[in-house]
Amino acid sequence: MAGAALTVALLPALLAASPASASSAGSGTTAATVGSTVTTVGGTSTPSAGASGPARVVRFHGYAIRVPASWPVYRLAGDAARCVLFNRHAVYLGTPGADERCPARAFGRTEALLVQPAPGTAQLPPGTLVLPRGTATLPASAALPAAIAAQAATGHVFQVAAPGPGVLVTATYGTDPVLMRKILASATFTGTGAARPAATSPRPARPARSGDAAATPAGARQAQRVQQSVLTGEPGTGLGFDACTAPSVATMKAWLASPYRVAGTYLGGANWACTYGNFNATWVSTVAAQGWQFIPIWVGPQAPCTDATGVTTINPAKAAAEGSAEAASAVAAAKQFGYGSGTPVYYDMEGYNITVSGCTKTVLTFLGAWTKGLHAAGYLSGVYSGAASGIHDLASKYNSAGYPRPDDIWIADWTGDPVLTDPFVPAGDWPGHRLHQYYGGHNETWGGNTVNVDNDVIGGTVAGLPGGGNTPRPVILGQPDAASAAPGKSTTVTLTIDGAAQGTSTVRWRAGPPGGITVSPASGVSTVPAGGSHTVTLTVTLAASLAGGRYNVPVTATSGGHPITETFELISAAPAGTTLPTAYPIVLYAADKTSMGTAVAEAKRLALPAGDVTGTFVTAWNDLTGGSDLVLAVGQAADNALFFNPCGWTNPAGTGAGSTPFSYLGVPWQQPAGADNYEPSDGSTSAATAALAAQLSHYALTGTLPNEGVTPDSISLPTQKCLGSPSVPVP
Repeated sequence: MAGAALTVALLPALLAASPASASSAGSGTTAATVGSTVTTVGGTSTPSAGASGPARVVRFHGYAIRVPASWPVYRLAGDAARCVLFNRHAVYLGTPGADERCPARAFGRTEALLVQPAPGTAQLPPGTLVLPRGTATLPASAALPAAIAAQAATGHVFQVAAPGPGVLVTATYGTDPVLMRKILASATFTGTGAARPAATSPRPARPARSGDAAATPAGARQAQRVQQSVLTGEPGTGLGFDACTAPSVATMKAWLASPYRVAGTYLGGANWACTYGNFNATWVSTVAAQGWQFIPIWVGPQAPCTDATGVTTINPAKAAAEGSAEAASAVAAAKQFGYGSGTPVYYDMEGYNITVSGCTKTVLTFLGAWTKGLHAAGYLSGVYSGAASGIHDLASKYNSAGYPRPDDIWIADWTGDPVLTDPFVPAGDWPGHRLHQYYGGHNETWGGNTVNVDNDVIGGTVAGLPGGGNTPRPVILGQPDAASAAPGKSTTVTLTIDGAAQGTSTVRWRAGPPGGITVSPASGVSTVPAGGSHTVTLTVTLAASLAGGRYNVPVTATSGGHPITETFELISAAPAGTTLPTAYPIVLYAADKTSMGTAVAEAKRLALPAGDVTGTFVTAWNDLTGGSDLVLAVGQAADNALFFNPCGWTNPAGTGAGSTPFSYLGVPWQQPAGADNYEPSDGSTSAATAALAAQLSHYALTGTLPNEGVTPDSISLPTQKCLGSPSVPVP
């Protein structure tokens, strides 16, 4: 999902690399949802490929189908990381990889096709139509059963299972359902034996019977486990993530090494760009048993004044009817995935322009009907939206009698600060029922598995096993994360082990130094009370023969048999008073005396060249405009100076107070990001500033983040205040 109300993004310490982007596709006017339209705002979209014109036949197993010749064809068997995206014209053949590399922010839906081996009947996606055996054709004129037609209309998708060739076909559309029906009507069964004529009234998926996977003893036991593992609404706390498609069961298990315990799961909707992939009722049951909770998400029509491009939008004249229809389809999907009564379903309403006349009224009418529909079905209503658009509008109705407000809100505001407060939501609104998406799409790796995710902090209702709860695990921190010593000498570093919020934690930790470095003690066991901490001092000894340079010492830990966050101690092998070269200058800029002390201490721990610390505004300005240095603004005064120059300090461009050409970076960087981009390192306390400066500079040198999963407290954003001095001497 894309956060709609973007404030300047400040990096949480746990983030990794920037995401790949994906453009939306699809255009036109009238779409297949009742009265909905597809609109393009602020950009262009891929035009629909009509049924006329060049075409070609693609084949998979015994299934052949005629598609526009301009559509690329991807064979997934040799491309396991390929993301199946339905926001661009394409044909995908085969089973999507267990860990697709999908961008978290993919959005929208157009005409596209996925043909894959069919799963067992019990695992077919919601709204699947099963054709008679021996045929592959869905006649363009055939009437669809009412339930399947409703799913197709709201989801902009036809799900067709053909038992003859044994395939499941997912045919999506943005503006042209007629084209997709013609494509499905062109399909033939090329396997052994003649295909029987297609039925004129295709039937929905039948109950499992002998011969189906779910009817075998193992399948029956699996289905029984899923039935027993119906999820419901549960309080959620701590950190979470959302990705465009569900990671594999193995990846979810590996990600128990992360600080996250809540994962977003997409149920469907006309503007969801990805595919179900691994996601089915068995996945939900299995991953819930690992200890995960979920945020069920539905991505339907958007505001008529949406900021998104090439998407299906709400028809203002039918907003209430469409909101009710979306709720009914979302509930039907939720039930098939094992999300039972009492579960929240969050509607993804991307950012929109609230100044457009009538748009707010349309959105509120639609979301009110969404909430009423979910409540009538026994489910809870949630809404995800931009802080300055959908959330702002809902907050304006919080105390309005008669308006069916949602039970929980999910605030998209990319501040980088994992807190549940937001300036667009009064403190008394939705207490205990808030989620906050505080950072957008980027890659993160845990347990050796990489996923592109958005980051969330959880303080509201999510889906989970009844009574399952979500207890944060203990964490292990490097304090400090870096030290320097000459070869043949020793230095000390510390580990701080913070206990979980509840219960006593037994933490087993181990250091893994590279050759030429020894750590004593190299491992240990610490017992930490709830909310308490335990500090361990480590002696790090460098061999006399160790070459000068920087060396990472990973420290891993487990608690209760599960891996927890790891950290890294960065040891610089350099004689006292000497420095080590860097691939490019890492400039620590401070504009006040306290922050300068932090910058100097960090440079010393990392053995950075003396010229990498500056207290001069003009120098920092030139470093940024040159684009070859990675500049960290250490402290609030430096951050304010580079973002606003509120003091009106002299600069090479002659720019006055209140304006500079510089922008934040939103992720940690291992290389300069080009001219006019800097990284903020400012906290409301000097300790928070020091921690963030240490993490960012450490990552710039090594590509690893110390104290992964732990964000310094009280991260601050720049303010229009004159602080500090244009020149602070470097001690």
